[in-house]
Amino acid sequence: MKKITIINQDSGYLMIDIANDYIRKGYDTTLIAGRIVQRDIPLNKDVHVKKIVQYNRSSNFKRLITWFVATIQIWTIVFFKSRKSHLLIVSNPPLAPLLPLLLPNKYSLLIFDLFPDALSEYGFVKDKSTIIKLWGRANKKVYAGANKNYTLTKGMRKAMGNYTSTEKIDIVPLWTNNSFLKPMSKDNNSFIKEHGLEGKFVVLYSGNFGYAHQVDLIIDLAAKIYDPNIVFVLVGGGHTEAKLKSRIDKEGICNCLILPWQTVDMLPYSLSSADLSIVSLSENATNLAIPSKVFNYMSVGSPILGITGAGSDLESLILDYELGKSFTAGQSDQIVNFIKELAGNSALSDFYSANSLKATNKHTSKNVELITQFDV
Repeated sequence: MKKITIINQDSGYLMIDIANDYIRKGYDTTLIAGRIVQRDIPLNKDVHVKKIVQYNRSSNFKRLITWFVATIQIWTIVFFKSRKSHLLIVSNPPLAPLLPLLLPNKYSLLIFDLFPDALSEYGFVKDKSTIIKLWGRANKKVYAGANKNYTLTKGMRKAMGNYTSTEKIDIVPLWTNNSFLKPMSKDNNSFIKEHGLEGKFVVLYSGNFGYAHQVDLIIDLAAKIYDPNIVFVLVGGGHTEAKLKSRIDKEGICNCLILPWQTVDMLPYSLSSADLSIVSLSENATNLAIPSKVFNYMSVGSPILGITGAGSDLESLILDYELGKSFTAGQSDQIVNFIKELAGNSALSDFYSANSLKATNKHTSKNVELITQFDV
């Protein structure tokens, strides 16, 4: 029996869909992960699960420690228990794609976030530093030895071209689950009732409060809008959370609510509470990643506000499908005008909402076949 080992420190429905499809195709399938978040589709009971340390994003120190420890644990599991298995390595932890340099396995790479580029773009290290140069050389060796190289967008494929020919990189568009996430009436939404959002125009951000996500800019927007009927709801957490809460308190920004990560069962309610959903990505990360949350917002039929670099893959997605509008971080006045316009124009809101639902039908779990169709 053919063996496949999927490696992703923080695994959710995407990895579950991939693992389950390999099981359907008759593979002996292992998933190495620190956390597995299941929605309505469970991980097939025949998938062998090997646990490693969970990814901790609460601080840069904890982030680095959990990445490093996870990498060592993955190497140990593969070296001693899965040396005959093909590896499908996701770029989480970031060092995982380099493990083939120390392992005999055949492998494929699925790049969600491009490293070391992200480290230099976010200012953690200089782009001409020794670590960037060494990591870049290692990438060239690893990418060249992969059976398949996968990434998510044209922009990411172009960025990966620094390490290998773009002709050797396949694009696998992300997908969502339209049975778990779908439009919901606000009258029946327990999240709205629990947090007193009845009758409000909800501008939602749901996700990590990190460097690449520009959450502080969302606080700026809330401070500029004095309409009591427009409420900004930030759901999630991260290393900037305390700073954001402190600013809201000090400046008396009363139309901005920060809530903790929601349970899986509550997710359909929290996402569908949005009249407008924000997807932000630092201009430095324009072609290094694409937030998967945008596809979840599409499932619930939410209009989308993108805050990202001009010409980015995120901007292209929003504009090509007419899901909403996209702006750069420096266009805060235009963003405020757009939010106010949408809050007062139900026909425009319905237009974007309908387009989101249409677009999500092109981003279903059928995309998993773009990975699992190849024999390994």
